[in-house]
Amino acid sequence: MNLAKTALLAIDLQNEYRPGAAWPVVGYDAVLANTAALIEFARKADVPVIHAQAWVKPEERDGYARQEEVLTEEFRSAVAGSEGAAICAEVAALPGDIVIHKHWPSAFRRTDLSQRLAALGVENLIVAGVLTDSCVTESVFDAVYQGFRVWLVKEACGSMTEAMHRTGMLDMANRLYGGGILRLPEALNALTGRSFDGWRCTRPVEFAYTLESVDRIYEAL
Repeated sequence: MNLAKTALLAIDLQNEYRPGAAWPVVGYDAVLANTAALIEFARKADVPVIHAQAWVKPEERDGYARQEEVLTEEFRSAVAGSEGAAICAEVAALPGDIVIHKHWPSAFRRTDLSQRLAALGVENLIVAGVLTDSCVTESVFDAVYQGFRVWLVKEACGSMTEAMHRTGMLDMANRLYGGGILRLPEALNALTGRSFDGWRCTRPVEFAYTLESVDRIYEAL
C-alpha cells in the first residue's frame, strides 16, 4: 500500500457508544484499543488521521427526515457540544489530525471530506469505527462509489450486537471493489509499509449468506 496516498478514517468513536450509554457497542473497549493502535501507527508513518464525528446542531436535524416524528429526547444522539458526542479519550484527536463534523450517517454527505482527501492525494482509506451496519456502511459505500480503495479493519469496527456487526461487514464486503478486509496485525503491517495479507474483493456479491452461514463466512475473512 502506498502510504503517501493513504489515510486512516475513524468513524463516530464517541462516548455515547460506551457500555451503559445510549447506544452501547458490544466490545467497544476493544474497538477503541484497536483503533488507538491504528492511529498510533498512522501518525508514526505520517498517514493522515481523520475523525468523522457525528455532531448534530438543532438546525441540522435533517439527517433522517422522518426521525423527528418518533424521536424523544431520550434517544436523541450526537447532540453538538454534549458529552455523549465527544470523541472518546482513547482515540482523541491531536493537533495535525482532521476532524469532520457530520449530521448525516455518511462522513461524505454534506461535508468537505471528499475535497480534503483529494487535496491530500488519497486513494486508499483504512477504516475503523461504529456502528458497522449504519454510519460505517454509509461512509464506506460513498467512499467506494467515489473511487477510493477501502480497507476495513475487522477488530476496529463494532455495533450494538455481534450479529449487526457481522452482517454489516458482509454487506460491505460484497461491494468493496478495489479493497478488502484486514485483521488488525495486517493493517498495522500496511501502516508500516510492509507487505500485508487480507481478504480482497474480487467479484460483486461474493457472499450470498444465510442466517446459518453468517458466522462461518465472517470468521473466514
